[in-house]
Amino acid sequence: MNVRSPLRRLALVPEPYSGESLLSWVDALARLNQVSRLTALRMTGMANGSSVSDAFGHHVSDAVVRSVWLTTGLTEEQVRGITLARYAGGALDPLPQPDAEGQDALAGWRYWQRMVLRQRSNVCPVCLRENGARWLLKWRLVWSFACVEHQRYLISECRGCDAGLHPPRPGTPQSWICPGPAPGWGRSKPSRPCGRDIRRMPAKPVHDLRLLDCQQRIDRLLEGSEDLTQAQIHELFGALYRSMQDAWDAERPVRLPHTDKVVHQAWDSDHAPDGFRWQPRPLIVAAALKVATEAGLGSTDSGAAEQVKVRPNWGPPQPRLPLRHGEFQLPANRFGGYCHHPGCGTWVPAGHGATVNDASDGGTHCPQHADQFTVRARSRERSGPITSTDPRLRFLDARLRDEEQRLQKGNHELRVLGIESQRLILDACADTDPRTIEGKALRYAVRCLLLPYSAHPDFRPAWLPRQGESPANPIVEYTAGRTSGDMVDRS
Repeated sequence: MNVRSPLRRLALVPEPYSGESLLSWVDALARLNQVSRLTALRMTGMANGSSVSDAFGHHVSDAVVRSVWLTTGLTEEQVRGITLARYAGGALDPLPQPDAEGQDALAGWRYWQRMVLRQRSNVCPVCLRENGARWLLKWRLVWSFACVEHQRYLISECRGCDAGLHPPRPGTPQSWICPGPAPGWGRSKPSRPCGRDIRRMPAKPVHDLRLLDCQQRIDRLLEGSEDLTQAQIHELFGALYRSMQDAWDAERPVRLPHTDKVVHQAWDSDHAPDGFRWQPRPLIVAAALKVATEAGLGSTDSGAAEQVKVRPNWGPPQPRLPLRHGEFQLPANRFGGYCHHPGCGTWVPAGHGATVNDASDGGTHCPQHADQFTVRARSRERSGPITSTDPRLRFLDARLRDEEQRLQKGNHELRVLGIESQRLILDACADTDPRTIEGKALRYAVRCLLLPYSAHPDFRPAWLPRQGESPANPIVEYTAGRTSGDMVDRS
C-alpha cells in the first residue's frame, strides 16, 4: 500500500520566466533540485501516479494551486498565468463551468480546442539557447509560427527523428534534448533515445516582413496589449481561424501570395495529391495566415490590383451594415482570386468583391459582377417566370405569383414580405449548385415552403421534406392515399 508523503516547502524554487509554460517551469524546478520531471511533479503535488496526462498544462484545479503554493510559494495568479487557460476567452473559448464530476466539461473544452492547442510544442532554438532552455507558453498554440525577436520560423519536429518536441510525459528535465527514439528501421532500429540538442537545430530565417508583422500583432493579442476587449479578441481569432480553415479545405488550389521560398515549398507539398492536410506545422500556418490576411498583395497582374486599394482581412470585428429591403449580403472574398464571371478574369484582391456559389460556376467575383449577382437575386416581383427547370421551383414560383395577384387588391404588407422572403430563398436555390451543402439546405427549405400547397392537384408527394435531412424531427409524414387533412404532424 502506497502512502502519499506529506507536502513540504521546497528550498530551491526558480522564478517563472516571462511567458513560460507550466511544464517548462517544472523542468527548471527539477534541474535546480537535481531530480527527474516526475519527482518534481510529485514534490509539488501536481502528480500522484507514474504517468503524466497529455492535458497537463491546459488548466489546474484549486487543489493543485494550493499544493503549489504550499510547496513553492507561487501565488494563484502566477500558477494560472503559466497554463493555457490564460488564453481562455481570447485566443481560446472561455473555460466552462465545472460539472458535478469536475472533469467532463473541461475535457470537452480541450476537445473543441484541439485544432488550436498543440499536444507538443513549437520552439525557436535561438530563444532556447539564450533563455536557459525555457519553453514559452504561446509556442503551444497553433498561432505561433515565427519568432519576431530572432526573425526565424519556429520548428515543431526534431530534425533527426521527426519526433514532437517537449511532450508532457515522464522524462528527463533536460528539455533541450530530443526525447524521441533514434532513427532506424525494422530490427536494426536502436532502443536508445534520439538525444539531439534542440538548441543547435537550424531554423529558417523569415524575410517576409508582412508575416513578421502578422506574428507580432498575434503576440500582442495573446498578451492582451491590444486596445480590444476579450470578446473582440475572441471573435477576431475565430474569424481568422475560419479563414485559415477555408484556405486548407478549399476545393480549388488557393493562390499563395508572394512570400518566402520555404513557405511556398511547404504549402505546395501540403496541397500535393499525396500531401497531408491540416498539419499545423509552423510553415503551413504561416502560409494559411498569409492567404487569410493578405491574399492578392503579391499579385503582379495588371488591372484591378493597382486600381483598387487592397484592404487585408485583418482587424477588429466590423459591425454588419443594415441591408435595404429585399437584399441579402454575399459572403466576403477573404482570400483573393480571379473573377469567375465569364469573360472577366480580373484579379480581385482580398477584401473586395464577393464569393458566390452560382449554378454555372462558383467562386470569387469582382465588385461589378458581385453587384449584378445581388441585383439578380432580389425579389422577382416585377420580373418574368423563374427560368429554372426544377419542377419544384417552377411550381412554387407559380403559386407565389397567384398569391401576388390576389394581394394586389388589398394592403397586406405582412403577406407581401413573406412572399418576397420566399422568393429570395427560391432565387438563391436556383443559383446554387445542388451538390454543395448550401444547395442541399436550400432545397430542403424549398420543400418546407411547399407544404401549404400540398392539396393542389399538381403537387407531388416527393416534394415533402425527407426524413434525415434536418436535425429536427420530420415536419410531416405522408402516406399514399391520404389527403392533406390526413397528414400527421410530427413536429
